[in-house]
Amino acid sequence: MGHLFVISGPSAVGKTTIVRYLLDKKPQLSRVITCTTRSVREGEQDGVDYIFLSKEDFREKIERGEFAEFSEVYENYYGVLLSSIQENMKKNEVSILVINWEGFQKVKRSITENVTGIFINPPSIDELERRLRLRNTEDEGDIQKRLLTARLDIAHAGEYDFSVENKEIPQAAKDIFDIISKVVKS
Repeated sequence: MGHLFVISGPSAVGKTTIVRYLLDKKPQLSRVITCTTRSVREGEQDGVDYIFLSKEDFREKIERGEFAEFSEVYENYYGVLLSSIQENMKKNEVSILVINWEGFQKVKRSITENVTGIFINPPSIDELERRLRLRNTEDEGDIQKRLLTARLDIAHAGEYDFSVENKEIPQAAKDIFDIISKVVKS
């Protein structure tokens, strides 16, 4: 049976960038692709970065019970298809799933074995705000919402099995891969 590593952290902490870096450098890892109704960002590809769905399609999947977890964040839905996790686990893959704290709690309840949570912390809230502003994808109101949510996310960091600080992408990715290696070997 495979092992699922859940990666969480506040917006702009570098979750997606770190996971891309890991997948590029460590081909033995696979990613569970999540679904979302948000707009595609520049450089993203459907089926690679996310499975982009309309809100109607997403709601239909909810009604059919297809999600291991889902939530509404910033007026968009995000969710993980149970079938995506099950397929990776059956293939005996070491998989990475990027979801928020609430999603992590739901996944831990539905998949009780071989799930490890890793929380990515920013060096500081000021640095997180700087990164949010550099993305240039949110207006001031959205930035303030994301900073408030970030503080709430960080308050839950202790509920994860491991925590990593992201000062620099290569070091944070190495720290996460070291954790993965230790857990899978044990």
